[in-house]
Amino acid sequence: MARLKKCYWVLLSIALIIMLLSLGVRQYWLSFKDKYHLSADCHGVSVNFNGLAIDEITVSQTSQYSLIAKKLLISLSQLSVDELDIHWQSGDKKVIDVAQKEMVETLDQNFNQDTSKSDIDSSFLSTILYWLPSKIYINSLRFYAQNNEQFNVKVDITKQQEAIQLAMSTNSQYIAKLSANLQFNTTDSRIDIQNGLFTTTVNQFGIENGQLTLPFNGWVTRNQLNLFSLSNASISLTKANLSDDLMLADSVGNLIFQVESAIPFDNNQLSATTQLAINKLNGIYKNSEIKSVTGNINLVVKNNQFTLSSPALSIQEVNMGLSLEKIKLTGEYFASINAPDKGIISWTKAQANIFSGIIFLDKNKLNLAKLPQQLNLKIKQIQLKDILTQYPAEGVAGSGAIDGNLPITLLANKKKSGTVIEPIIKKGQLITTQDGYLQFENSALKSYVQSNPNMKILADIIKNFHYTKLTGTVDYANEIARLGLNIQGNNLNVENGKAVNLNINLEENITKLLMSLQLSDEVSEPIRKHIEAYLKKKSSK
Repeated sequence: MARLKKCYWVLLSIALIIMLLSLGVRQYWLSFKDKYHLSADCHGVSVNFNGLAIDEITVSQTSQYSLIAKKLLISLSQLSVDELDIHWQSGDKKVIDVAQKEMVETLDQNFNQDTSKSDIDSSFLSTILYWLPSKIYINSLRFYAQNNEQFNVKVDITKQQEAIQLAMSTNSQYIAKLSANLQFNTTDSRIDIQNGLFTTTVNQFGIENGQLTLPFNGWVTRNQLNLFSLSNASISLTKANLSDDLMLADSVGNLIFQVESAIPFDNNQLSATTQLAINKLNGIYKNSEIKSVTGNINLVVKNNQFTLSSPALSIQEVNMGLSLEKIKLTGEYFASINAPDKGIISWTKAQANIFSGIIFLDKNKLNLAKLPQQLNLKIKQIQLKDILTQYPAEGVAGSGAIDGNLPITLLANKKKSGTVIEPIIKKGQLITTQDGYLQFENSALKSYVQSNPNMKILADIIKNFHYTKLTGTVDYANEIARLGLNIQGNNLNVENGKAVNLNINLEENITKLLMSLQLSDEVSEPIRKHIEAYLKKKSSK
């Protein structure tokens, strides 16, 4: 009987403790709820051997946010939720909700009394880890902003000794997975992120078969986040339509990065370094086809500014109707994050092969915020024979090497779509570096001579015209190029080799000429569509 009474009093004491704790928790919740103008509603509450089960619970603050949890199970060892929806409604930015501000300030004070410290209180970390259930599982965590779903993820957290294992994955067509081991570092009063791995496969947003594998480590304190790549991350994609003008394809590369950010996030306190090693990259920009880009691109972000640089970038070919080959680029671009298109571009090497010669820019820099700006495009040893071979015309042949200098001025032109940068050329110079010849003999010339007998001598001369000097002037604006040629030489078989001075003036719409050259050759379907859209737009004006 005594043993029975003792057992009875033990059970009664436990029940009394549970009741007192429940009353205390309830009283604290009521006080907290009233202070911060929260409302809560529960449905289907029950207690069993598995723990406390709630069919649905809603916690909200009027016009600001609400949290809805469905099929909630709480016990000392686990916390599971089938659906957890967070709805956020942003109000007028000029009006600050007083209750919300008080809540944030109070929670921040409770979290850390000394705001001058950057570390997380080690006792606070230990308390969190101690009371954290061994297992937390959320089948669907959805976040809504202005009633629009931002993300839907599955969350799985397992408590380990002095650490938790985090695993997240998306519940949508956008496939992404994130896993990491969060180690509570009480010595440095921070949370260490170890063996992090982010993987994703993207087939949305104009991207086809985009894959990213990103291993990383890092750490986080109360007001700072630091992440860095564990080893080379890999990135690849089959195709990506980034805009109406830019498409990338068949791209493979590796990525190394380090990021330091304030908490909460602030552009002015973001520091990041990234190195992208491009192993393979093809693409299309407007009407130009880009083939086989390789090299390194470095990105540095600091003090709300960024620098994009490349110590050595190679492009096998850019075909815009004219083919530029073996392009070599070394330079950088520096700008503010708030005005990314008004930066300073500088280079130490910019050259390409064309028609067995080269074109290049001398070392220089341009300030895109202070247009107009000028640069000089140098031409060296371009072969006339190669030009006529690549773009043949009936009965036309020739030889000679051409040098030149084209002073290009970049102007800011305001259009409906925004400000665009357009080039003009004034008084560009061309000159041959050695003697050469020109031959013109075709059916069109014969027909012209038949109707204009006075031109017979000139037609005979240019059938085999050997020149000693060829010079030219080049002007370009609004897509129209004007070429003035002066050619001095003779034909030994006509007029006893009398010296002849020929002046020829040519005018051409370069944009349309390059497009016609592309259409006359095999061209990719995206470029063909872009050209057709351009021509249709021009014809409608």
